[in-house]
Amino acid sequence: MTTSRGRLAAGLLLTCALATGCGGGPEEEAQTFVLDDAFAAASEATSYRTSSYTAQDLSSSLMGVDTETEIDEDNPTTTAEVSPELSHITMDLSALLGPVAGGETDLGFEMWVTPQRITLDSRDYAVLKEADPSADLGPFEPGVSFFDLDGVAADDPEIVELMLGQGVTDLRQMATDLPDVLEDVERDGRTVTGTASYAEVMAAMGGDVEQMSRSAAGGIALNLGIDVDELTDLYVDFYEATPADVTIELDEEDALSSVEYTADLSEIYVSIFDRPEMFDPRPSDEELAQVEDLASDTEWVITVLQRFEVDDDLVVDPAPETDDDRTNQWIAFLEGAGF
Repeated sequence: MTTSRGRLAAGLLLTCALATGCGGGPEEEAQTFVLDDAFAAASEATSYRTSSYTAQDLSSSLMGVDTETEIDEDNPTTTAEVSPELSHITMDLSALLGPVAGGETDLGFEMWVTPQRITLDSRDYAVLKEADPSADLGPFEPGVSFFDLDGVAADDPEIVELMLGQGVTDLRQMATDLPDVLEDVERDGRTVTGTASYAEVMAAMGGDVEQMSRSAAGGIALNLGIDVDELTDLYVDFYEATPADVTIELDEEDALSSVEYTADLSEIYVSIFDRPEMFDPRPSDEELAQVEDLASDTEWVITVLQRFEVDDDLVVDPAPETDDDRTNQWIAFLEGAGF
């Protein structure tokens, strides 16, 4: 990772005041004081560790699912060591891809990011090939490979930005973005709470809201005959209108320890079927009524927790050596996915 080349770690936290102008009222000054005190160290952090956890409650007649997962701090979905010239990220996809591999198995990948290249260790994906030898895993074929950032930066800067822009949270960037969007900030002991739109929180945490919306919309648009750009815009609008509750935990020194946010996405499918003009061919009124009835009972609440540990002496172990250049495979994969 390098903050000058992109946003592998793009982010969340605080150096700016919440007040919209100088000389704000007592409430604005109190909010600013709370956040300034809490995030002072994080706003200067260049080397740190982070871990991410996700919980989801999803039940829907439309999708035929009824699942509930909780935050499991023994099994983070993402862990990362971040420094100015090298970052190491580990993704655990066991819960998501384990069933595809035929049962419970450890499955994920590791990435090392420098200003010049991204190295990917996807050897865990061998279990997917064993389960289905004909599966085309693209750049995730089992092995250790790399993506040449320097080689595509001039010709495809958007590809580089996409590769770097969906990674771990950059604490310093977070420090400027989160306070700009948080409202109703309150502190109770070592807990700080506030609210913002889901889109604002995702962006503050370093996500590209439009690209994340496009990723969510892509498969649905293909199956329903909807223009992916229109559906992407709908997702963006929905995320912007959906509130998220943010909880910030402080350590014994009143410094940032974790950020958690929860959003209720239950109305997304109703929102889609409320726009029948997007469909090609347009469904009949009877078909729409049936689908809307199925979509109406959807309950979908997600919670994301991120923990942070600033370590100015952090040394990240280097990536394994490889000469397997999969840059072109990555470009084809991203373009084929609608990016």
